[in-house]
Amino acid sequence: MKHILCFGDSNTYGFDPLRGRYDDHTRWTRVLGTLLGPDYLILEEGLNSRTTAIDDPFEPYRNAMDYIVPCIQSHLPLDLTILMLGTNDMKNYFQPDARKINDRLRSLTEVIQNVSQAPVLLVSPVHLGESEPGDPCADLYPARSVEVSRSLAALLQQTAEELGTAFLDAARFAEPAPADHVHLSPDGHRSLARAFADKIKQMEI
Repeated sequence: MKHILCFGDSNTYGFDPLRGRYDDHTRWTRVLGTLLGPDYLILEEGLNSRTTAIDDPFEPYRNAMDYIVPCIQSHLPLDLTILMLGTNDMKNYFQPDARKINDRLRSLTEVIQNVSQAPVLLVSPVHLGESEPGDPCADLYPARSVEVSRSLAALLQQTAEELGTAFLDAARFAEPAPADHVHLSPDGHRSLARAFADKIKQMEI
């Protein structure tokens, strides 16, 4: 059986902007498991507000770099890690910068490669939507954050090539729900799951 670790933030956790969390039939991680079949075990490691390598002053224990090594070691052996982070680094109070986010994801990917000794699928997250004043996440993700979200994929693709790892741009397959312009809709989860399944088959995992 192939073991695939899905390591990410609220869009891996399956946060539902209307009801808390999507069920097992909706989250892309669970849908991916159904698409791949019984020869694959999907390991869900999504956490709301998780950052790449930044301590959040408002939400502790969200720094992925502090957790990634014991996380991987607890799931060994692995055949693949899907890494999809970066959205929370775009919060306004972090003064988001696409190159800095890319650099932190590069470091995180290198750690995963070294500890897991298995392939990594580096994913550029879905683009942030443009919020209106009064929307739930408008203050957290202003226009600057939206711009950063749209410029990250090109940097991460180059990073993936330099590290010799696979890459996928989630924004090609899904977009955030209009409820908050950050989190995936059920259709987005299903579309992303299909994209991951196709990519994994292409990688011959």
